[in-house]
Amino acid sequence: MSTHMKSMARRLSPEQIPVFPLGGTVLLPGCELPLNIFEPRYLNMIDDMLKGDRVIGLIQPQYALDGAGAKTARPDLARIGTLGRLRQFSETDDGRYLISLAGLKRFTFIDEADVTTPYRQAQVSYDAFSADIDVHDKRIMPTSLEDNAAERARLTAGMKSFARSLGVDVDWGGLNAISMDRLVDQTAMISPFSAQDKQSLLEASSHAERRSLLIGLMKIYSQQATPPDKSDMQ
Repeated sequence: MSTHMKSMARRLSPEQIPVFPLGGTVLLPGCELPLNIFEPRYLNMIDDMLKGDRVIGLIQPQYALDGAGAKTARPDLARIGTLGRLRQFSETDDGRYLISLAGLKRFTFIDEADVTTPYRQAQVSYDAFSADIDVHDKRIMPTSLEDNAAERARLTAGMKSFARSLGVDVDWGGLNAISMDRLVDQTAMISPFSAQDKQSLLEASSHAERRSLLIGLMKIYSQQATPPDKSDMQ
């Protein structure tokens, strides 16, 4: 990210925002998330977004169960989400929008706004996450320049074990060029954890807490994963 994005994170604090409820997906400050938008109500949301400051809130839905044990049609919204700003935008021939959201800062969901738009809007507060603005200051630095080599080694060991359990090939040398905090955030976003576990990673109060939680989750999921069948990979 950049000084420009830090300025955006400081300047943009809308108290009411359009929200995009997306289960199993979180956006962390300083990271980017590609999205494929195709539902009419969210196409409308992007159209409206382009007319203003180009921000929306990404937040996870939380479904309750009705008397028959089925999910209710209209989910509640998670307690914490992330304000994202449109960084890239393109339209496909079949009418979809391909966008990239940059995470500015997290917010606390206060209440749902009473609106007539086809998409939901929420009243939010950023008071608990003023430190998120400083994430945009952090430079991507080589591993050799980081202070805590032991924690980096612990993180890498956990990632390697997790990748093996998933049968995923990773360019480990390339990861050495990414700062530890940024690596933790990106791994938290892309890893196939449950929606609840991803929410816990999003809500972590510090990068150290998120890193510890991530390493613990990778260990648990590695132990639960079924090793890939090599015959299926040929």
